[in-house]
Amino acid sequence: MRVLEIDVGEGLLAQWRRWFAPPHQPFRVDRLEPRLRDGMIELGDDRQASAEHRDTFFMYSGIWVWLDEARFRQLPISTRRVLMAERRRVSRPKPSPPRPSRLEGEGDDCVRRWVEAGVRPSRHLAVTPATWRKATTVLPGARDIPGTFPAGSGPNCFGTVMAAAGLAEARTTWMLQEPFSQWLDEQTTPVRGTGHDDEPGIVQVWHERGQLAHAAVTIGGGWAISKPSQSWSSPAVIWTVRETVGSWRIPGTRLSRHRLH
Repeated sequence: MRVLEIDVGEGLLAQWRRWFAPPHQPFRVDRLEPRLRDGMIELGDDRQASAEHRDTFFMYSGIWVWLDEARFRQLPISTRRVLMAERRRVSRPKPSPPRPSRLEGEGDDCVRRWVEAGVRPSRHLAVTPATWRKATTVLPGARDIPGTFPAGSGPNCFGTVMAAAGLAEARTTWMLQEPFSQWLDEQTTPVRGTGHDDEPGIVQVWHERGQLAHAAVTIGGGWAISKPSQSWSSPAVIWTVRETVGSWRIPGTRLSRHRLH
């Protein structure tokens, strides 16, 4: 199956099904009316979310309970509506993940639509061989990265940039802010303005409220590599530099540029 212009094999697709529509699913309850919240906590199963389920259901804060489909259907319809409304609120801009029975009925197109929601397709197939040849003199690990999905949640934008620059093990790592910041200090020099954006090896770094938030790296020819998030559904992509910058034009963020040595 092709997703965001990236071919996805059957082995990875089978994993996606398990992460996307597990038999037991989490529902956020801390924003509910106290009586309903307490009843849901008593009813739900006590389970530990995997990193992949956390990223499917956006379980980044709050109190969650797990219900299988049969138990969910036994709830009063008013309760189900409240729980599903909260799920839709939490998961925006993605649609609400489905129950397993819906996935069985709609097939893998349901997964594809969810992964593609709110994300531009990768444009790695448009990059010319000449651009890649020039890029790999500065970014020896770059060519094999774009147009791939991770094997699970974890690998993020910081590790993707470091892997493109030649640190291969960073490609599969959830790279934290501190080691990335240290690497940036050691391996790059700050540059000003947009005049170097067509060169390979310009690391773009976003800060949000003073904290490192995102990074990408240019490969030349007006293109850049990035990984929008650490989620299993987030591939390493090629977009134009303008698209890459535009995707993080968020109030409160600041963009800086750094040339690899």
